[in-house]
Amino acid sequence: MKRASIIAIFLILLSLSFGSLTDEAAQVTFALRLADSASSVSALLAAGLIGAIFSGPIAPPILQRFGPQKTVPAIFLLQSFLIAGASLANQFGSYIAVSMALGCTGALFWSAIMVAIPTYTADERHLDRITRLTQSVRNLGYACGPALGGVLYSVAGNLRGLLLLAVLVFLAAPTTLVCFKILDTFRNEARQEPKQNKQKARFDLVDLLRSPGVIRAVAPLLMTVILTSALNVLLIFRIRTELGLSAEAYGLAISMLSIGLIFGPVTFSGIFSRFGDAAGASFAAGLIGLGILWLSLTNVIWIIVCATFLIGSANGIQNALMASFMMKAIDPQRRVSQMPAYVFCIQLSVFLGFIGAGLISTSNFGEALRIIGISTTIIGTCGFGINVKNRPNFTVAQGAK
Repeated sequence: MKRASIIAIFLILLSLSFGSLTDEAAQVTFALRLADSASSVSALLAAGLIGAIFSGPIAPPILQRFGPQKTVPAIFLLQSFLIAGASLANQFGSYIAVSMALGCTGALFWSAIMVAIPTYTADERHLDRITRLTQSVRNLGYACGPALGGVLYSVAGNLRGLLLLAVLVFLAAPTTLVCFKILDTFRNEARQEPKQNKQKARFDLVDLLRSPGVIRAVAPLLMTVILTSALNVLLIFRIRTELGLSAEAYGLAISMLSIGLIFGPVTFSGIFSRFGDAAGASFAAGLIGLGILWLSLTNVIWIIVCATFLIGSANGIQNALMASFMMKAIDPQRRVSQMPAYVFCIQLSVFLGFIGAGLISTSNFGEALRIIGISTTIIGTCGFGINVKNRPNFTVAQGAK
């Protein structure tokens, strides 16, 4: 691979971190502004999730019309304008609207990335490596976003902090556009451009679930997402309220969770992929369940820290392997229609988990953790059993739009 291509990939990955970092940093800044009202913060989080769900139906025609290489920079531009607008409006309604828009564009962003990645390699091993690295970079943005939002808010204030964030996101747009053009230049010339499907792309959830092996691979993931979406809420009550540990202990546990999310995909995914992507993802789901169960049964801080690292690592592995599986399982001609449907399923599951977390009584958090841990372990074990032979062949995409 030529040096210019390597530099382009590095700069794209750096820019991709803004895809997750933007949402998290903006949400934290908005939440700090609305911190006096718990209901307002909840509405803010719900708006982001609802926006992400809405992106599913609108993503296919956008990706078909513009292609992921143009869609990604356009999303950065739009997000920078939205954040700048929210900083100037400085009102609750504007924060809710921008949060929903950021959720929508964020989900569209990752749909575009998952459509784009398979068009740049004909080697299944390279596809896996790029996907794992992308997932780690994505999780890095999720981990650093809240810190960036807090720093900008405390150092520059609400207005200037959001404006600085808008400038950072704006700079990612031309960088990503140039890097995609460089990668297109180095793409194998022997691969011909595909014949464009004249039929308008549509949101294709039904056909996605009918694809061979997809539903039995995706089901354990979605059930795991629903069950574990409440983890962050339960974790703070488990550590601070039930066990009476310090804020530093909670911060250490969350830090190890983030470290696991970042290093899990690039460090351990290769080991789990030996079982196959779908089976390995289910195996990781089982480990998430064991980590949660471990967390619910101990009051020793170093064990809690180890458990959260296990949960974070397994979560990152599961996401990376499932992304690889979907890129291989979905026909290249249908990725524009079906990849957004996959992202839609994940976002809907997160939203359902968010709603479910609000129904758990504060007096039952320890018991809830145990139930979630046991259920997730069972789901992961069953998923591993039914997916051992579920190994789709990687169909090479003949070029990209």
